[in-house]
Amino acid sequence: MMRETLLHIIGYCWLAFGAYWIGVNARPSAARPESRNGTGRFRFAFLAVAFAVLFFARHKIPPPALIVLAFLWGGLSLYWVSSGPSSSSGEFRFYRPLRLLILAATFALLFWDQTAMGILGRAVLPAGVELAVGGFLGALLGLAIALWARIHLGSYWSDKVVLRDDHQLIRTGPYAYMRHPIYSGVLLGVLGTALIVNQWRGLLAFALLFVNYTIKAKREERILASRFEEGFDEYQSGTGFLLPRLRG
Repeated sequence: MMRETLLHIIGYCWLAFGAYWIGVNARPSAARPESRNGTGRFRFAFLAVAFAVLFFARHKIPPPALIVLAFLWGGLSLYWVSSGPSSSSGEFRFYRPLRLLILAATFALLFWDQTAMGILGRAVLPAGVELAVGGFLGALLGLAIALWARIHLGSYWSDKVVLRDDHQLIRTGPYAYMRHPIYSGVLLGVLGTALIVNQWRGLLAFALLFVNYTIKAKREERILASRFEEGFDEYQSGTGFLLPRLRG
């Protein structure tokens, strides 16, 4: 009973996290040219209304249809919150749709019971309240780290693997300890949720997202190294990739 309650709560936490993430990037901004002609406001309003309709009708929509609708909403959101003008990109054409598919698969495995087929539905560890509570606290910590990093990054965040024309190398806040704290936080959140689920499908969800973020992070580092050269080498030597580097 405790596991189901905690999974239900963390599900709403992920929902709020996703809504905030899309909302803060889709809302009109002086830095976005389309905000001046009302396009940005229309997009923000459309996404907000669509999200509200999906949320309040979630119990009336069959799970497969709800996943498809959520996928379409997320795809449109990511398309609209893409970064502005860029000078270089390390992303091939179909990488973003592929990443969205991986993200959809990750959360389907975590929260859709129909994915608990065969070995994916078997327990990984002996069930216990301690495991569920530990996973819950870990998931909350991961979400907090990701939000801290996103707020600290500010206008330099982008969903694409891309460098903006005015890009700077951020070395403060969580970026003083690890180079990809947003990915680290989301991965910790997924791992914590997987511990609550305590089935092999949860570990598969974590593995999918881990591979996805590792590939994306390495692409980002290649273009950062080409832009900042020695400055990035120095930064890289003093920080961890996804985990903080222990310093003597």
